[in-house]
Amino acid sequence: MNQISKKKEREPVDSASGSQVLTKGLRVLTQIAHAGGEVGVRELARDTGMPVTVVHRLVRSLVEQNYLEKNQETGKYRIGFQAFEVGRTYLRSARIETCAPPVLRNIVEAHNLNAFLGVMRDLSVVYLIAIQEYGHYDIRIAPGSEVPLATTAMGKVLLADLSDDEIMHKLAQYSEKRFSAFELSARDDIMAEIYRIRKQGYAVSEDGSFRGTISVAAPVYNFTGRVIAAISVGRPTRVQHGLEVEAMVDSVMRAAESISSCLGARLGGM
Repeated sequence: MNQISKKKEREPVDSASGSQVLTKGLRVLTQIAHAGGEVGVRELARDTGMPVTVVHRLVRSLVEQNYLEKNQETGKYRIGFQAFEVGRTYLRSARIETCAPPVLRNIVEAHNLNAFLGVMRDLSVVYLIAIQEYGHYDIRIAPGSEVPLATTAMGKVLLADLSDDEIMHKLAQYSEKRFSAFELSARDDIMAEIYRIRKQGYAVSEDGSFRGTISVAAPVYNFTGRVIAAISVGRPTRVQHGLEVEAMVDSVMRAAESISSCLGARLGGM
């Protein structure tokens, strides 16, 4: 009797099982990234709640794909070049001109405010983004406009990230530029306000460069933890608006955190 041999068919890949393996691998990768240094297999198993044998297989696969590197002397693992490349790709694509507008527009539409984003250039704030389609009062600042740093909430937030010596140097230059008394307060008053801004994380300015307005600003961080810009919202000082300054502060702080996160900032340690 002829025996017919049958080739064993390859079992289909269980997509659910594959997804679970991927999830576990990403958990290991994330745990090492958050550790900020080298981590051993047993430590990873303890922190992730997975068996040592499972973690060992996962890290071996991640090393093979260059997402992790093994220190041959210590036997521990650190983030590899390929993971770094993935992160760099994200950071290259996460730009402030794409991260900021949707967040600012949400504030404008939700609260009938004017919203802006600006950066420091020499002694001025340069407005890069201005969203003013809504609001009880249009301040009307065109992108590219410049105003003195010390006269706006945004400018003071940007100044607060500098050292005291750098701030005093800029204020000395203001005197040489002969800005009007309305535009500039006394240096001691400005420095006192800078100290408050550093402590509370935001700035409030009333009747600064624009009479009859109140503005609230907060800093925007990039992935290195550096302040690269500031955002602000403004409204008339006397208006039946319904949104108090405290609510403006909350909205601006949340928006600044959202934009910073989009740019790769880790805000927990700032």
